[in-house]
Amino acid sequence: MENQKIEISTGIVLRTILILIGIWFLYLIKDILALLFIAVLIVAVIDPAVDWMQRKRIPRTAGVLIMFFLIALVLGLSVAFLIPPLVDQFKDFGANFSNYFQRIEASFYGVLSYFESQNINIDIQQLADNFSGLIAGFPNKVFSGTIGVFSGFVSILIVFALAFYMSVVENSIRKFIVLITPAKHHEYAVSLTERIKAKIGKWMQGQMLLMLVVFLLDLIGLYIIGVPYALALAIFAGIMEIIPYVGPIISAIPAVILGFIISPLTGLLVLLLFVIVQQLENNVISPQIMKKTVGLNPIVVIISILVGAKIAGFLGVVFAIPVAAAASVFVGDFFNKK
Repeated sequence: MENQKIEISTGIVLRTILILIGIWFLYLIKDILALLFIAVLIVAVIDPAVDWMQRKRIPRTAGVLIMFFLIALVLGLSVAFLIPPLVDQFKDFGANFSNYFQRIEASFYGVLSYFESQNINIDIQQLADNFSGLIAGFPNKVFSGTIGVFSGFVSILIVFALAFYMSVVENSIRKFIVLITPAKHHEYAVSLTERIKAKIGKWMQGQMLLMLVVFLLDLIGLYIIGVPYALALAIFAGIMEIIPYVGPIISAIPAVILGFIISPLTGLLVLLLFVIVQQLENNVISPQIMKKTVGLNPIVVIISILVGAKIAGFLGVVFAIPVAAAASVFVGDFFNKK
């Protein structure tokens, strides 16, 4: 058999090096890219309404200002109605924390006593250390990715300033794409950008509505069951909906623990509530709201979340799905061409 030589040209080597340098540079500025991506999400959400108002002869700048005013109004009303009772619930929780801790401790040792009576040996110290490490490390892991980006009010202003500029300048994203791509690829690049923008916009709109529905269902259910701090727990559940599959499980943990502290029956009812809401979400709510706006395989979703968490922490988890959805548009075009 003749030996085959594989020749690699200098151009290929240089292009590979440049691509690797580009990827490394993007990783270095990932916090800035996160701000830009949030701005693009805002633009994707409000652009359809702004375009509609422009067709009704309302100046584009006025349309953007109207949308930003509505966003500020919704946020302001939410803060006005939710923050005072939320603060009261946190104060009440702080005042009763020692009582809750004693109940948890009593339940913990009760379970250990049962295991010992059944001749089941458990390393109590190791279990306590693992649990303490998990509780202590979880907030840091969750919020470590947000510190660099949302370091203050300035970052929020930058996001809305970028979103405002991109919305006011008609087709600003399209113009930017045309500017940075070769002329022969303009048509495809613009088409790809518009499809990605539409997909991300629909995902964002659907996700916000899904978070609101889950928040309301959990809030009503927890109030009916009589669980304290229902508002705080429901808000947490709504926020965690941004993380597919894993988020609902994480949000159920504190509510179920608190339920069992009150009584075994309350704990079981809370667990049943979250299971029912999760089933409604998976089989009724999510298909109706999201439909096929994302269209990603569940395995791809989970892998995307893991990769996002590894690269950018909590922000990576939040943005994993829209980024994967955007990438799927390009990948679909690539395989269709083949």
